[in-house]
Formats: sequence, structure tokens, C-alpha cells
Amino acid sequence: MRRPTSAPAARDRLPQLAELEATWPALAHGNRIIHGDLRADNMVRDHHLGVTFVDWAHATIGPACIDAASLAPQLILAGHTPADIARLLRDHPASSPDTTTAFLAALTGHWHNNARKPAPPGARGLRAYQCRAAVAGLALLGFRLS
Repeated sequence: MRRPTSAPAARDRLPQLAELEATWPALAHGNRIIHGDLRADNMVRDHHLGVTFVDWAHATIGPACIDAASLAPQLILAGHTPADIARLLRDHPASSPDTTTAFLAALTGHWHNNARKPAPPGARGLRAYQCRAAVAGLALLGFRLS
């Protein structure tokens, strides 16, 4: 299995990324209901009704910017550029740059760490997905921190 790799820019920023990740708990407060696991397989599109978010198993209360931030690496995996996604996050109505960046650092660290673990029984493909997500998160963070 391919392990997450750090682009030279991410490796050079490792102390900064770790610092950002460490700030996340202090910023993880808010009063919005957030889905907590937005990705393509948790969205159903109807041509008349639009998009409906499903599988609310990870719903919680938190900062309003989290769902957009958690979707951002998924959009990179779908082929969008980090520049486009950074612009989307910047222009999002619930934009909070410090909170979004800290959350992305924590989420990317989570994926990077878990991608290195043995695959759990019955979850074939999970570690490969986490590896791809970590790489996407690093690409976005590298762009946001430039």
C-alpha cells in the first residue's frame, strides 16, 4: 500500500503544521449543527430538489466553517485544484481562516497517522483512501500557507 508522502513544502512546514494542529482544540467550539463527514457518498443529488446530505452518524455542534473545510480535500480528490478550493473556502459565508486552517491541519494529521496503521478487518480500501485524503489535505494546506 502507498503511504502518505509529504511534499518538500509540507516537510519544511512540519513544525508549523504541528503547531496549527495543536491550536484546533481551542477553536473547536461553535453553535452550528455540522454533518462532520461530508464526502460524495454522503450526498444525494436530485435534479429538482438539489443536494441532500445523508448519513448524519457523525453530526455534532461546532464552528460553522467545518463542513466546508472537511469537504475541501474531497473536492481536490475529485480533481479540483487547491487554488480553486482555497478560493471557495475564503469566499464561503461561514469563512473563518484560522479555524479552517487549524481544522484542516488536524484532519490531515489524522488521515496521515491512520493511513500508516494496519487495515482494520472488513474495511478494505480505508487506508488507501486515508492516504489519498492526507495527500490532498497537504496540497491544500501547502497552498493556504504559501
